[in-house]
Amino acid sequence: IGKYVARFTNNLFNFTVFTLIFYDILLNHALGGVVEVNEGAESVLLPCIYSGTPPEDPLLIWTRSDLSPNSVHLRRENVDDLKNQNQRFSGRTSMNPDALDTGNFSLTLRKPEQDDGGNYSCSISGGIGELNLKQIHLKVKDQISHLTVGQQEVEVTERSGSVVLPCRTSADLPEGTSVEWTRPEPEFMVVHSSSNQRNQDGFYRGRTEMNKDFLRTGDVSLTLRNPRDGDGGRYVCTVHRDQDVLRNTVVLKYVQKEPFPSWATALLVLLVLIVCAGLL
Repeated sequence: IGKYVARFTNNLFNFTVFTLIFYDILLNHALGGVVEVNEGAESVLLPCIYSGTPPEDPLLIWTRSDLSPNSVHLRRENVDDLKNQNQRFSGRTSMNPDALDTGNFSLTLRKPEQDDGGNYSCSISGGIGELNLKQIHLKVKDQISHLTVGQQEVEVTERSGSVVLPCRTSADLPEGTSVEWTRPEPEFMVVHSSSNQRNQDGFYRGRTEMNKDFLRTGDVSLTLRNPRDGDGGRYVCTVHRDQDVLRNTVVLKYVQKEPFPSWATALLVLLVLIVCAGLL
């Protein structure tokens, strides 16, 4: 790292460098940056700005080295050349029409998917050599709207063995994802926690269970055993995944069984009357 002074002309790019600060070059070209986007977004922009003078017959090149072919997008002068483009990007990439005039070589990728995540390189070439301008790491996160589905209602009757409070999100959740079931009223209480059951309210101790493979399946539903009258009410399922917090609400309706059904009582009365009438 240091400051160097040099004067030279490169036939490929036709520029003269007066002051070169190696540290700046390292930051601007090697590190690039991280771009995050949610899966299912309309599009994502991979930034790449060039302040030099383009060579004659320039090629603007976007690649991803882990793919074969590795071509993401290629611009030859003012025309896209996509005959060697990797088919997974077909119809989903574009650059500004005036990219060479403005130096804005940024790439727009439409409808990003999970498999689009990776390291992208932005380069310019004059046919003799290639200058790497930017390295971008694209991170595509799972669609986070799976749990925002409104309020669900579940009904359970007295003396049922168990009831399932449904809650699902994307499969293949990352390690470190935690799930917490809570009740906000009449007072806040922790019903179940996938990471720390010490905070569980005693009222639910020994009566709750989640699928052990919820990270793989995305099924974070809660099984509540031996439901009681006091179990009726609103439950909140909260998933903590990376920087996202996902929530879903389930209302449990507890229905008590009548000691003796009213229709059975009416039938019994009718039978008694018939028997009595026959004896008269």
